[in-house]
Amino acid sequence: MEKRKHQRVPFHAEATVKNKGTVISGKVDNLSMRGMFLNTEARLTDNDQVDITILLTGSSTQLSIDLTGTVVRQTETGIAVLFKEMDLDSFIHLRNVVSYNSTDADEVMDEYLRSIESRPN
Repeated sequence: MEKRKHQRVPFHAEATVKNKGTVISGKVDNLSMRGMFLNTEARLTDNDQVDITILLTGSSTQLSIDLTGTVVRQTETGIAVLFKEMDLDSFIHLRNVVSYNSTDADEVMDEYLRSIESRPN
C-alpha cells in the first residue's frame, strides 16, 4: 500500500479548476497541504497547469482558497492536483481546514514544513 508523504483529510466543498479557458467544477474529496482530489467527470491532461478555487462557506461570509497547481493523476471519478503556489490568506485558510479535519494537526504542519525545506530552489 502506498504511503503518502502528506496527510490527506476528507473534506467536501465545491471547487473550480481553470485551464486554458476551460472551467471545471467539482467537489473536493480529500485535501492536504500539498494537493487535493476533485470529484468530477471532466478531464484534463496530466501536467496541465491549473488555477484552483475552493469555496469555503460560512454563516456570514464566503471565503475561498485560491491556488495554482499541476494535474498529476486522473481516475474514472476525478483528478488529482499538486499545489504549486498560493497567497498567504489561502495558505492560512488551507492550513486551518486541513488541521481542523486532521487527527494530528501538529503533524500536518510538520509534513508541510519538511516538504518546503526539501524543495530544490
